[in-house]
Amino acid sequence: LLRIYSNGKIIKSELYLEGILKEIKIDLADGINKIDFEALNQGTSGPNTAEFRVYDDKGSLISASQWNLGTGFKATILLVKE
Repeated sequence: LLRIYSNGKIIKSELYLEGILKEIKIDLADGINKIDFEALNQGTSGPNTAEFRVYDDKGSLISASQWNLGTGFKATILLVKE
């Protein structure tokens, strides 16, 4: 179970990780944007293992990463909108 923040504001309070790709659209502010993924728990077989992919408004992949998060830990990505 994850919580997602954009620039310090919660944009998704609970996101359950499953074995399928999920899409979340985030409107970015001009300049630097900080996106945090916080592990709320580890489920039955922690840590949380996830992959995220960031696409621009034209559908082009601009970033991708994988991580393993224990309860209470965060993964962060910084994006710049010009």
